[in-house]
Amino acid sequence: KGKGKGKDAGKDGPLDGEEQAPKEEPNFEASGLLGLEDNSKNGVPLKFTMPPECRLPPMKWRIYIFTKQEEKPKIVHVHRMLGILFGKDRRVADIPTDHPTCSKQQAVLHYRYMPEMGMVNPYIMDLESTNGTFLNGKRLEAARYYEMRERDVLKFGMSSREFVLLHAGSANHMKIDPSKLLSDSE
Repeated sequence: KGKGKGKDAGKDGPLDGEEQAPKEEPNFEASGLLGLEDNSKNGVPLKFTMPPECRLPPMKWRIYIFTKQEEKPKIVHVHRMLGILFGKDRRVADIPTDHPTCSKQQAVLHYRYMPEMGMVNPYIMDLESTNGTFLNGKRLEAARYYEMRERDVLKFGMSSREFVLLHAGSANHMKIDPSKLLSDSE
């Protein structure tokens, strides 16, 4: 007689001694091109994803950009955005770095809610840039978040520009009512 499975074997279940492989559950998450499209800006794929603990900050944070040519710094109000991308690709960068030693997507700043502290704080992450991101003169390890504090200085690559993180009450060491430092949503 032949050694085939026969007419009924395999239809209702495995033959003796065989184990049936577990059936894979359907996954309806965006993947492949849809996943890429989900995490892109102006058609350019982003090197980061928004962390689940990302929140808008209660403080009115600003980044002051100091260059050697200008006397006055350029002020960017960053408390209105969940993620701030630094880089030289103007199609995706929220704050352009405009230096040949900077990467297209250099670093990202997120405001993350830390439940153990009960606060929303700014965090910076280098996006595996070639020439590095520097926080207060120290090179950051790539793909790792670092907490930022008031008056921290960011530099990117070999650029001489300094990006200083301050909030509304930082200017001129003025005494300001703390409630006025909160954004309008608080």
